[in-house]
Amino acid sequence: MIIRKAPLAARWFVAVAACLVAASMVAHASSQGAAVGIQAKRAAILNYVRDLQKQQKTMVGVQVNEFEVYIDCTSVDRVVAQTGKHPAIMGLELMNAIAYPPYKSYLIDRALTQTAAGGIVEMSWHERNPVEVCPRGEFFDCVKKPMTADTFRAVLTKGTPEHKLWLADVDAIAKVLATLRDRGVVVLFRPYHEMNREWFWWGKQSAYPELWDALYDELAIRHKLDNLIWVWSVDRDTLDPTPFFPVRHKPDIVGTDVYEHDPDSPVYASARAKVTALDPTAPFALTEVGVAPGSQVLDAVNPAWVLLWGGEYLNSAWALDPANCPYCNKPEQVAALFKLDRIVTLDKLPASLRATISAGVTNQHPLHRPNPTCPAKLH
Repeated sequence: MIIRKAPLAARWFVAVAACLVAASMVAHASSQGAAVGIQAKRAAILNYVRDLQKQQKTMVGVQVNEFEVYIDCTSVDRVVAQTGKHPAIMGLELMNAIAYPPYKSYLIDRALTQTAAGGIVEMSWHERNPVEVCPRGEFFDCVKKPMTADTFRAVLTKGTPEHKLWLADVDAIAKVLATLRDRGVVVLFRPYHEMNREWFWWGKQSAYPELWDALYDELAIRHKLDNLIWVWSVDRDTLDPTPFFPVRHKPDIVGTDVYEHDPDSPVYASARAKVTALDPTAPFALTEVGVAPGSQVLDAVNPAWVLLWGGEYLNSAWALDPANCPYCNKPEQVAALFKLDRIVTLDKLPASLRATISAGVTNQHPLHRPNPTCPAKLH
């Protein structure tokens, strides 16, 4: 058999095509490897959260509010100064990730530092009312601009101007969350919380479950963000949360936000009972608190984590009016919480879990100073 050589140009084309196919296969394999990696991290965190409640242990978290991401001495840094311990969970806020371009870099920077240390990242999303003008971008007051039921329905209806405005916000945070995924960061994602009260635009809306499901469809399915652990949390026990529980996409974790004067208040237990009744198999967390709950409450409620809100809630002396801050802690209350046997700080997370969380995550050029020396007072 005589084999004829193809013309040089044809051979060159075949060679280039082969290289492109090989490169594509490598890229595909690499992306598959990254996807497996992030899914393994997600599974490890979720399994640990489930196991914590069997062990009667509780992770402690601290919120770093949106104005803090730019500065040294965040609420986490101040707690480290107060207690000598780093919280296992750092809470962050997606609110300003759309309107303030520098914010995204600082937010991602904080998340990378926490993850590289083997810690867990939680993110809330106080989305601005998408159909309102927010003169200062995504300022918090815009989150609280009310929305009529008819407008809410229009937000959920594809093709309407209202839906397009909402979708633009969703796509903007999806870019941030995708960057975190690509860098190896898993996020405890807590959007549209406290929906059983009226203060946010999504609050007490009868179609709220559709909003949750629509957000899940966009982020988890269309954007393929598999680095999110979905956290659904209500406010206290004041209203029945049943009408607001998601229908198509159940949350991975349920929780409640509790601001009480009394660290031993029965509200913690009654709130837990109402939430866990909706899905007894889902792990439960105290997703936001002012005053730190007492040891008896934690033993009775057995949350997977408790997240202390930042700023003056960590020390009433930092409030504008220290005498009128009923949900703020004294420094000794925060210190007492961190000393409880059941509390898990960053250093108490299992070494294997920390290694899994931090695998492949680096932050070689952080935008903030590590371990800053924080002043004792705020002015």
